[in-house]
Amino acid sequence: MGTEERNVILADMATMDFGFGFPETDITLIVEGNKFHVNRAVLSHHSPVFNAMLNGHFKESSEKEIVLEDCKAEHFKEFLKSLYPNMKQSVNGKNYSQVLPLAHKYQSPLVTDCEDFMKTLCQAGTGITVSTLLDYILAAEKFNLGQFLESAVKFCARVDFDLLNGKKYSRISQRFGNTQYTKSIDKDVQKKFLQLSIETQFSIAKQRLKFLEMYKKKRDNSDSVESDFEIPLS
Repeated sequence: MGTEERNVILADMATMDFGFGFPETDITLIVEGNKFHVNRAVLSHHSPVFNAMLNGHFKESSEKEIVLEDCKAEHFKEFLKSLYPNMKQSVNGKNYSQVLPLAHKYQSPLVTDCEDFMKTLCQAGTGITVSTLLDYILAAEKFNLGQFLESAVKFCARVDFDLLNGKKYSRISQRFGNTQYTKSIDKDVQKKFLQLSIETQFSIAKQRLKFLEMYKKKRDNSDSVESDFEIPLS
């Protein structure tokens, strides 16, 4: 049997197990009953946790199949797709929430990839919503992403504080110089903001106050001023 034919058969075997096609190599990881044929050296290189598990004094170091608990197969697939050299899928808005917890659990450099992706959205014109922004901040608090938190706090300082709390005001009429508004509340966004740590809420409020003070000074001096970022709630 030639090498090319053997590779095709191995790929087909992997596809039968999970329907994705990870190449069968020297170890199989089983997640929710689904088999992932992977390589010890690749996992050990990218994760000190896997390195200790596969090359240390644990029982897994001598096993050909290892069951991983507390993990969803679909999430682990996205983790491997972002990790494996021949795939190297970029972290994005669709997979970050699947990749980040596993990257943190296995101490993978993918944590940095997730943080870098999240940081790129903390600027004007990216289309980020308040709801997504708060999701990212909550994830950053959970997984200790300090650099992202700094970027997010600075970004939030340019967003109306009521908006961060899920409140939106819409103009309904204007008569004789008086403008009337109606207020709506996005309870999901409001709930997320209240889930932020007190430290993060305080940091956002402090940075917001600094921005408003600078805004007032520039306006009083007839200097050009920067407006709030207009981003949708959800």
